[in-house]
Amino acid sequence: MAIKIGGDSCAPLLFELYSDIVPKTCENFIKLCTGELGTIPKNENENYRMHYLNTIYFRLVPGGWIQGGDIFRGSGDDGRSIYGPKFEDENFVIKHDRRGVLSMVNEGRNTNSSQFMIIFQPAPWMNCRYVAFGFDTSFFLSFSLF
Repeated sequence: MAIKIGGDSCAPLLFELYSDIVPKTCENFIKLCTGELGTIPKNENENYRMHYLNTIYFRLVPGGWIQGGDIFRGSGDDGRSIYGPKFEDENFVIKHDRRGVLSMVNEGRNTNSSQFMIIFQPAPWMNCRYVAFGFDTSFFLSFSLF
């Protein structure tokens, strides 16, 4: 996943995804990364683009996490999964036990969409609340930017 900070390109984020543990969640993330679904109708005159391309990280919690994936507005108020508006929590096997865990963002149980977060430090309070599905292997988060 390519990113920019302040308009400057950075090394891409590389994730190891746990598709053997949370296959549906990983499939959602992969298809939104590739954009292979194209667009879906919003109304008679507009379409939603089902892709992370050119979306922003709209929330930064110092010492907590960075959040992105609002594929529609970029504000954190929206999102959509490849399965429909929301999809269920697959499981909570992967723990938020280290820096770089990639996890879905939700509005409560079974409300996963396109929004995701990458945590900066262990966050055990997130276990059994947010579905973790990958890990940053690019070492981007090992730098003291956040």
